[in-house]
Amino acid sequence: MIRCLLLAVFLALPSTAVAQETLVGSWALRLEGAIIMRWDIERDGQEWTGAWTKPDSFASDGRRFARIQLPAVEREADEARSIGEWTELRFDDPDGTDDPDVFRFRLLDSRRAEMIYVGTGLPPFALERVIEDARLGPFEEGRVYGETRPTVRRATAPERPSGEEAPAMIGR
Repeated sequence: MIRCLLLAVFLALPSTAVAQETLVGSWALRLEGAIIMRWDIERDGQEWTGAWTKPDSFASDGRRFARIQLPAVEREADEARSIGEWTELRFDDPDGTDDPDVFRFRLLDSRRAEMIYVGTGLPPFALERVIEDARLGPFEEGRVYGETRPTVRRATAPERPSGEEAPAMIGR
């Protein structure tokens, strides 16, 4: 009886390996109809790999994206690993002058994942599964994407007093 109960409990628990395995594929940060960035996550046995496709340049305050310039640039992950139910990809700065970009991904369901941009303090980004090689864009000149950025959890931030300017955009 106890064996049957333990087996039933074990089978009911989500398997981290199974959950992460379904994280394999292409994931996009889509804001207001445009794919801003895409991550391609793969697994070969126990080893994770990945790539990050982003605009050649853009400005962002972490919530909004503007002055987006193509062509798209693809970067291969310099390191990839599992951390519990998360998969982490690290991208070293190509010039070696800045800190690496580190992203953690967790599957929510077969079509959605969340991504944390490690070390930024930003709330998780909502990602959607897309086809392999999904193109970035379409982008409209002068448009700011993400004025109402969807996140996985609602961020609590103090309201800005009227008349106070929005945070400055940082170029990438």
